[in-house]
Amino acid sequence: MNAAAKIAALAAMLLAPSAGEVAAQEAAVVGGVEYEGWRQYNVHCARCHGQDALPNPVAANLLTSLAPGGPSADKGKFTAIVMEGRTDRGMPAFKGQLQPAQVDAIYAYVKGRAEKRIPPGRPKRAG
Repeated sequence: MNAAAKIAALAAMLLAPSAGEVAAQEAAVVGGVEYEGWRQYNVHCARCHGQDALPNPVAANLLTSLAPGGPSADKGKFTAIVMEGRTDRGMPAFKGQLQPAQVDAIYAYVKGRAEKRIPPGRPKRAG
């Protein structure tokens, strides 16, 4: 095998998805509410909280906040924060912009991400 072929083979091996990534992609089938939550999250939340709810320095880490035992893991608390905002921390209120069903869907999606049931990336809608 010449040097170019070795480099090509090594690059293919490094860029190939791992078994865990393949399994996560296959397991990314979600119900209608979680799928709608993913859609709403991308429209209303991702610009501050990050694509796929991944941590960033701009806003609260939702994967930690909604994880079991997290400070916003309770649906009621999450809903209150989204609707009323946390203006002292730069979080705007979404009351008047989001309907309760939209907030419920966002909660379902982010909760699934926090509990590691929904992997990063666009989920597939069941059915």
